[in-house]
Amino acid sequence: MQYQLQKRGAGQANITPEFIQLGDKIIAGAPWSEAADRHQERFMVFTIRDGKIVDMQGFASRREAERFATRR
Repeated sequence: MQYQLQKRGAGQANITPEFIQLGDKIIAGAPWSEAADRHQERFMVFTIRDGKIVDMQGFASRREAERFATRR
């Protein structure tokens, strides 16, 4: 990701990954900021079975990701 940001001329980004496990799902969040005034976030929900990733969904907000991870 750093490479892509540098390629676009954005400079160094501060990336802080976060992981939350809810049952058989893991929410992975990647908030980052390219500059002090610009903050972005992306979230992925991984479904794990038998120690392997069997599904992966992307979301623009934490709320969407949590809703997907907790629905039955």
